[in-house]
Amino acid sequence: MKTLTYVTTTDIRDLTWPVIEENVGLFTSALHVLTDFKSSSPRLIEPTVRADVLVEIMKKEHVRMKIVVDSQNNFLGVVSLEDLSEEAFIKHIAAGYVRDELLAIDLMRSKDDLLAVSYKSLASGDIESLILSQKNNPHQHLLVVDEETMSIRGLISANDIVRQLKLNIDVATSTSFAKLNEILEHEYADSKRIRVA
Repeated sequence: MKTLTYVTTTDIRDLTWPVIEENVGLFTSALHVLTDFKSSSPRLIEPTVRADVLVEIMKKEHVRMKIVVDSQNNFLGVVSLEDLSEEAFIKHIAAGYVRDELLAIDLMRSKDDLLAVSYKSLASGDIESLILSQKNNPHQHLLVVDEETMSIRGLISANDIVRQLKLNIDVATSTSFAKLNEILEHEYADSKRIRVA
């Protein structure tokens, strides 16, 4: 067992505060909304987890997306609560699957079907450019790839952008990038604050 050192707080006056950018806006660096896997662990799941069990796991963990990896942690794809909707289950059952035999791999979006944004381009862009570039993206999450290391560097959630920009959108439900773009275009329709792509 390690010994811990204890000190008196009598002479302590200050608190340590995180560096927080107060005025996050459309022209803030897009890196500000990145969940960077260098500082935050990715939410992983193996492809052989039963899909109905995965729904409960994700609800219990309060996450809407997990990265699917094999037993050696090789990236296979992603699975979101939208991918695990009741409609998706019904579609697979109609195709001949048995509900309790459906696995994460059956409902996930394979890496072959995914598009990700480059970390390097993200670093030189702002939040507005990111939203505009994703205006047709029907999903809530966007992967970020570090092309130098050829690895998934992190992800961006449309709901995180909503929180950072303090938009009047209910994040209890998932917000897609397309919906976020639509709301911003409507909200700023009479102003010059949002650029046209």
